[in-house]
Amino acid sequence: MIHLVCGPIGAGKTTYAKQLAKEQNAICFSEDEWLAKLFVPDAPEGLLQEPMQVVGAWAKEKYLRCRGQIWLVCQQLLDNGISIVLDGAAANKEQRDTIRKKAKDSNVEFKLHYVTSSVELRHKRVFERNEEQGETYSLEVTPAMFEHTEHFFEPPVGNELNEVKIIET
Repeated sequence: MIHLVCGPIGAGKTTYAKQLAKEQNAICFSEDEWLAKLFVPDAPEGLLQEPMQVVGAWAKEKYLRCRGQIWLVCQQLLDNGISIVLDGAAANKEQRDTIRKKAKDSNVEFKLHYVTSSVELRHKRVFERNEEQGETYSLEVTPAMFEHTEHFFEPPVGNELNEVKIIET
């Protein structure tokens, strides 16, 4: 089974995904963790002070590479009957549809989990996470990044709502 976790920045996706993986005896994959370990240490100095177009261009290709490698591992797990939880690659319907298709092609069940909360609470969480750098911290989120992702994320609508589990945090 594929559990896909989506939601706006700071909603609690990673916390929820990790708990879901424990409950479902599944393996959790967080794109941000992969990006943070594989690419962020080698990012150009001062990247986060650049305009979002520059940061986004740098990160986009790296996220795509992470997704490709994550999927290779996920496919092996699914082929062996092990469920997965994906935390990332779900910011819009097109990305979610890609994962739905992978589930169908792999002949496994699919479940969408939508984690959400108020923008004020999410803002507070993100900047506290930057300071604390606790268990769910993987990379610094600047105010510009927060604002950018506010406009980038597309919540499930229409027939997506028929299959989604909504989690208010």
